[in-house]
Amino acid sequence: MTDGAFIETILQKGKEAKEKVIHEFSDISLEQLNWKPSPESWSIAQCLEHLIIADSAYFPDLKNISEGRFKMDLWPKYSLFTRLCGRLMKGQLQEQVKKKMIAPKKIQPKKSDKNLSIVDDYYKDLDTFLDLISNCKNADIDKTIITSPTIRIVTYSLRDALSFLIQHEHRHLNQAIRVKANEGFPRN
Repeated sequence: MTDGAFIETILQKGKEAKEKVIHEFSDISLEQLNWKPSPESWSIAQCLEHLIIADSAYFPDLKNISEGRFKMDLWPKYSLFTRLCGRLMKGQLQEQVKKKMIAPKKIQPKKSDKNLSIVDDYYKDLDTFLDLISNCKNADIDKTIITSPTIRIVTYSLRDALSFLIQHEHRHLNQAIRVKANEGFPRN
């Protein structure tokens, strides 16, 4: 079924994500952007880059859905695991971290230092992401089943995907805020 109220809720959470980045990172220095609490941790820039990579992996499907050109393959259409996968993803990618996870290699950020344009790149990516979501208002978000861009046998409804993707957005923005709050974080 179509669910304009659900889409509006997702869009509002997306706007909140953008406001969070503006508030927390609009005046950040290059050193602060790339600082890491430990070698195995991500910097603020890497958190933003991960979100750009992860969000954009869904752009082709969202574009096709919004344009009415989306075609489900046989596996997503008939998989008995779709509901289970959606429920698992929503449970694992909570906004507040219950368990640390390792991102699939395909959507991991690069190790190198980023320049300050990563913040603007994030804004552009998020705007595109939210526009595509907004354009899905006429889609049946429960019967439209998409395939994970990272694990091809994993399928979930568009409703579940949008739920966990917006949670994922805030999860990593909260991670970036924790980096900034770290006692070793360079101060201006």
